[in-house]
Amino acid sequence: MADSAEQRLAARLHTDVLVVEGHRDCYEQIHWQNMGEDNPVRDRLAPRLAAGGVDLVVYSVGGDSIAHSNSRDKKLLATVENIESLRTARAAMDPAATLVLRRRDVPDKPDGRLRFLMHLEGGSPLEGSLPALDALYHLGVRSIQPTWNLRNELGDGVRERASSGGLTRFGVAVLGRMQELGMLVDLAHMAESTFWHTLKVTEGPVVVSHANSRAVYDHPRNVTDEQARAIARRDGVVGIHTLPTFTGAGSPTVDDLMRHVLHLVDVIGVEHVSFGGDFVACDGPRPPREAIFHDPKHAPPTLAG
Repeated sequence: MADSAEQRLAARLHTDVLVVEGHRDCYEQIHWQNMGEDNPVRDRLAPRLAAGGVDLVVYSVGGDSIAHSNSRDKKLLATVENIESLRTARAAMDPAATLVLRRRDVPDKPDGRLRFLMHLEGGSPLEGSLPALDALYHLGVRSIQPTWNLRNELGDGVRERASSGGLTRFGVAVLGRMQELGMLVDLAHMAESTFWHTLKVTEGPVVVSHANSRAVYDHPRNVTDEQARAIARRDGVVGIHTLPTFTGAGSPTVDDLMRHVLHLVDVIGVEHVSFGGDFVACDGPRPPREAIFHDPKHAPPTLAG
């Protein structure tokens, strides 16, 4: 089994095809810097990505969770600090990792260079300001989830799904400006009302970067078949999420994860199913006030196998 035909095919795919991890947070970067490490992106993160054959990472440098903000309620400041920290970390790598700022920054095949596309997991760092959006765009941010789990100034996250609140007027304005700038609109973590409202006020491709199929496992963070079809009609993708919390009850396995993959491929086609991982080897301490779907006093569980 160590050298099966399937593994040889997988190894060849990793050399011939650009592998994109659709969602990863900067928690490790923050945590290990707090522990006194000089460059955890270079010394911890990049070697694992290289071992996994990952070429491009959609990297959350800020968001609604205060875990993105080094446990402070200064989310715009923390996002700027995280961007600057990533810049210096990238420059110290050999070869230097680069940012994806436009389509031509993405090669057709792997070239041995790691790339980051900077993302916000929730719009709280904007602090209600469209000029803040423009400033973060000029710093290199190219993708935003308007919401995380909670309600923010842009709209309702999945924890507020009973309210049917959708987007706020500021949220609609942000999405309009994002489209003018050519930024990626990510509908992960949205309440369903916010999801459908977003599709109503936007055009072109949108993504759900990290979620599984609700038809396979009924969890509010997963997408319904109707939502998945709507993403496919907009020429977008749904990124398979690897946390067991969203994979199945009890102690799910990789086989259970594959049920989500196969179901979504059947519903929307393989070209609309992607990889959203959400891998972190260390979250650091998570404050109990965080409205997440596992116990924040413990590290997120990992999928068996």
